[in-house]
Amino acid sequence: MSSKSKFKSFNFLSDNRGISPVVGVLLLLAITVVMAGYLATEVLSYEFQTPSQPVSLSARVETVTVGSTDYAVIRLEHTGGAPLQMSNIRVLFNQSEVDLSYYSNENFWIGTSIAVCGIGNNNMAVLSYPVSGSTKKPSQNVLKSGESAELIVIDVSNNQILYKKVVYG
Repeated sequence: MSSKSKFKSFNFLSDNRGISPVVGVLLLLAITVVMAGYLATEVLSYEFQTPSQPVSLSARVETVTVGSTDYAVIRLEHTGGAPLQMSNIRVLFNQSEVDLSYYSNENFWIGTSIAVCGIGNNNMAVLSYPVSGSTKKPSQNVLKSGESAELIVIDVSNNQILYKKVVYG
């Protein structure tokens, strides 16, 4: 027996027995790559908002002197986190809105304080702290000795309570 009869001759162009599995694998691989690319494009095209830094505030009742008269005010201090735009916050004192109009275009930065004061006709307003540098001055005590009041600071951009505390006079 000759060696030619043992092996069939192989003609690459006419024999396509191995082509079908190779084409199938390549098609599956191409479909997988296209789907992965589409999925990555869809997921990465969304704009994710970075969470804002938590804001840390503190409040305490202090006595300020205007002329020769002492008034009790609440000193609200920004002790950490992102600065606050005064036009984006609401301050509630015993469920009543505190007037922020004097400083609506300013930022409330870390390390700064504002004063919640009583100004005429039982109205409450936020003034600069120290009060001596403010254009508007308190004209009544915010709390009498022994009284308590709830102070709430709300971020109106996301309707989130930033600070809530009962303060005592």
